[in-house]
Amino acid sequence: MKRAIAALLLACACAIAAPLPARAEEAPSDPCEVPESVLTIDASLPRAQDRLKRGQGLPILVLNTATPRPERAAASYPAVMEQALAARMPDRKVSVSVRGAPGATAQEMLPVMANALAAQPASLLVWQVGTVDAMRNISPDSFGAALASGIALAHQRGVDVIVMDMQYSPQTTQLITFQPYLDYVEWVTQNNEVFHFPRYEMMRHWYEEGRVDYDPNPKEAKLQDFTFVHRCIGRHLADSVSVMLDRAAEAAP
Repeated sequence: MKRAIAALLLACACAIAAPLPARAEEAPSDPCEVPESVLTIDASLPRAQDRLKRGQGLPILVLNTATPRPERAAASYPAVMEQALAARMPDRKVSVSVRGAPGATAQEMLPVMANALAAQPASLLVWQVGTVDAMRNISPDSFGAALASGIALAHQRGVDVIVMDMQYSPQTTQLITFQPYLDYVEWVTQNNEVFHFPRYEMMRHWYEEGRVDYDPNPKEAKLQDFTFVHRCIGRHLADSVSVMLDRAAEAAP
């Protein structure tokens, strides 16, 4: 079972293929662009902003279920996000660390989260979740309860949270029913005033706009598309963090 899950996770990670050629007159000015109907920044980061106000840095922990690929680390969205935020905050130390829990459900990630936050305190947690629960057909209600528990755990530690949902590809959507889990991510984050980063809808938008094809072959196309998608996700995460920090600063007494 674990081998099957690992294989499906690898297929999801690799199902990011080369951008489709677009006619020059239709090429977007920013290939990473997504409409507000897909990405709306509707939360703030009061805990992280409070630490910045007190002269501290911005340590960020990314918790995911991906299998580590060291050769791709520099092009991954955590690295892109770190570089972008560091450039915007030259007077603060910005660091992004990644903790993986390959093959873990949201419930199984909770002790990993607790240990990671205890070992390496963070101001912000980016929690990438939902893929394994959907693939293992975990009860959506149980998934939602685990998601709420994880958010509460982070908040108790004084850590803000961004919940990132799963990746999109037309191949995996034919095999896995993601929508109930996406709905729970939206519902739980709204009820906890936490930002839901809609990776699934963003990647689907890029596919429908013809910017990516998500064909798993050939190998060169996978790497090219990995770079495109992670660059865009990293940029949008950095933009979102900046907006939410500014919003928290404006709301602070």
